[in-house]
Amino acid sequence: MRQQLEQILVYGTLAFLLGCHLGLSKIIPLWAAVSLGVVFSLLFIGVCCKYWESKILAVLAVGIFFCCGAAIGSGAIRQAQLEIGSFTGQQVHLFGTAEPGSVKNRPEGTSLVLVCSAVQAESVAADTKDSFNTTAAPTNRTATAVAGKVRVFIKNEQLADKLAGKLAVRGTLKPLTNFANPGGWDGELWNELQGLQGRMSVSGSEVYLSGGSPGISDCIAGLANTLRQQLQSTVPGQAGAVLAGMTLGGYDGISAETRDAFARVGLAHLLAVSGTHIALLTGFLLLVLRRLNRYTLLVVAAILLFYAALCGFKPPVLRALCMSLALFAACGSDRLPQRSNIFCGVVLLLLCYQPRWLWDVGFQLSFVTTAGLLYFYPVLSGVCARYMPVAAAEVLAVSLTAQLAALPFLVHYFHQLSLAGLAANLFLVPLLEIAVLLTLAGFALLPLLGLGKLLFVLAGMLLLPLLKLIGWLAAWNWSSVTVGSWPYLCSAVYYLLLLLVLGNSDWDDFSNKERRLLIACCCFTLAGIGVYDKVRPQPLTVHFIDVGQGDAALVITPQRQTLLIDSGGLRGDYDTGRRIILPYLRYLGIRSLDVMLLSHGHHDHAGGAVAVAQNLPIGKIILPQEPPAADVQALLRNTKAQVEHAQTGSNYSLGNTELQIVSAPVSSSTAGDANESSLIVRVASAGGSIVFTGDATEDEELLAAGQIQPSQVLKVSHHGSDHSSCMPFLTAVRPQIAVISVGAGNSYGHPGSAVLQRLAAVGSQVWRTDLGGAIKITFDGGTVKCYSYRYQKEYF
Repeated sequence: MRQQLEQILVYGTLAFLLGCHLGLSKIIPLWAAVSLGVVFSLLFIGVCCKYWESKILAVLAVGIFFCCGAAIGSGAIRQAQLEIGSFTGQQVHLFGTAEPGSVKNRPEGTSLVLVCSAVQAESVAADTKDSFNTTAAPTNRTATAVAGKVRVFIKNEQLADKLAGKLAVRGTLKPLTNFANPGGWDGELWNELQGLQGRMSVSGSEVYLSGGSPGISDCIAGLANTLRQQLQSTVPGQAGAVLAGMTLGGYDGISAETRDAFARVGLAHLLAVSGTHIALLTGFLLLVLRRLNRYTLLVVAAILLFYAALCGFKPPVLRALCMSLALFAACGSDRLPQRSNIFCGVVLLLLCYQPRWLWDVGFQLSFVTTAGLLYFYPVLSGVCARYMPVAAAEVLAVSLTAQLAALPFLVHYFHQLSLAGLAANLFLVPLLEIAVLLTLAGFALLPLLGLGKLLFVLAGMLLLPLLKLIGWLAAWNWSSVTVGSWPYLCSAVYYLLLLLVLGNSDWDDFSNKERRLLIACCCFTLAGIGVYDKVRPQPLTVHFIDVGQGDAALVITPQRQTLLIDSGGLRGDYDTGRRIILPYLRYLGIRSLDVMLLSHGHHDHAGGAVAVAQNLPIGKIILPQEPPAADVQALLRNTKAQVEHAQTGSNYSLGNTELQIVSAPVSSSTAGDANESSLIVRVASAGGSIVFTGDATEDEELLAAGQIQPSQVLKVSHHGSDHSSCMPFLTAVRPQIAVISVGAGNSYGHPGSAVLQRLAAVGSQVWRTDLGGAIKITFDGGTVKCYSYRYQKEYF
């Protein structure tokens, strides 16, 4: 009976997760979840009275779990409240407090996240004196209560040490802008999980202190910031940033190269605070305190609570903290329940508290790895112990279990498998965790300045060679393999295969022969899906990648040859190649490029090319006839590809698809990045054709109009500037679809109203990346089909 209840809890938890996901996705509305839950409950009560041990009862219990998850996910326990996002575009006063740990001084000003409690429209706001230190701050007595958070940037002011207590901010509430591309970081989902609903850029005179002393959370966040500064001043550079990230959370100061290197060798989960660190700290404290009694457990629990507060109670930390505290409580009361029951209970409690954590990447990875350790580790450790010493077998089994359990999620989010991950987890993780323990001990002994900083130095000395080794491993081509995206069927079959191979008691009803047959079927299904993906028909496809105010497009021919035209580029240190284009290519399973073409050297077209060349083999690079700009020079230094300069009228063959250079003017600019040198090219196959124009000017378009052939699709020049896309050129191309690659809310006013009118006059259907995100166009059977990633993700 006890075993049956444990199984009901396990399957009920899985049903709860499914129901919560469907509720969050708005597939199951609240009324349907509640109604179905009442039906299941009534049936459960009726069956319970007569057939206590019936399997039907177990099914009904699992159904109740499912309905509870769906009800919670669809909003059963959340009160409706006006969202701050409903005031977007208005001049408002916002009232609230700075989120602990979010206030940071930047070179250009101060950034923070404002947790809003009330909003007051400018039309009803009281007149106030524009001074940061004024006591005549706006009042919220006539304000409207709201919920949500807003990113606030205070220009040209360093105010991190002043923004404590309650705040009021005056300015225009603007919408958040996010890139919408498959494979990369989902900014829209991240903002939703964090409760962010807008952004505001203000001057220091538009921020008001409303009084009040800092709360406990502000004090803890201030302490965490002080500890971080002490650590990074003692251990400068990447070593200090990585140690701060591993012990206190966040990625401040960690370069994109370091993050990529950790990801390629399967150690990305260690760059931020996770459940692994909580477990490590727990084990270390119990080892130091030795005697396990009620007082010891209370001390350990208090230390863990304080450390979790320092880290900001992130979902993986909170999950591990709850698991540890539950185990401590069980030990203290002399009752030790099954670990799986504790795990399921913690998962249910966390999702009841915050259902949206189900979509958090960290929560998902910590959930599947912990579940794997609970259910698969005993079998794997036994197998490993047959061939090696017990200590080594346990370490290897933990690493194998974590990677096997998380593999579908790693593929889903990163589209890579780390071949170096097993060795890295076996040999490098223990050393990295020693560095973490030294750093944590340094925090504890920081009042003894000499001893605390000495431990920081020792941790840095240990980490420096490890960072070099990780970078060396990541530089090898074999360190990771791009696998593309998996369909959900693959993940389901994969987990079924794991249960068949590593499960203990779940398959006792099957004979060995039946079990082997099921294993063979799972392997055949996975192999069949992989083979079909390689041999299925591939129409001519173009992906217009959302890179903001810039251009980047990927062409995939029917023979699966690849052509990347431009690579985007934004101001500041945001690398579009590393953070947008490479994840997009990995999502599609692309391991190399046959051709890269840059229309001209402007940063918004060539800024991401270096990162792409550093991470992918490129067969040929085609450049315009202009002196190389800074981005092009960097590209040439980082590639071994064949480099050619385009010539008007030349053609390049990509299987049965042709790349035609319609116009390749010679630049008169010595800077090497003039719009006048933009290439105009046409990609054509039997299925259809596309014209790419870069930032071609009206004069260049007029010269090309007499030579270009009609095409179904046009990439509109210069992001829709009114000074391009002249009528003779549009009449010559006669595009059915016009794609404008443009950034949301850009300061140039692109696309212009005049060019939109001209496109409408020639009958073009306009698609824009600022509105639809990435745009996918396929030419299949003479039909042109167009999809937007923001609204039609299922087609990507």
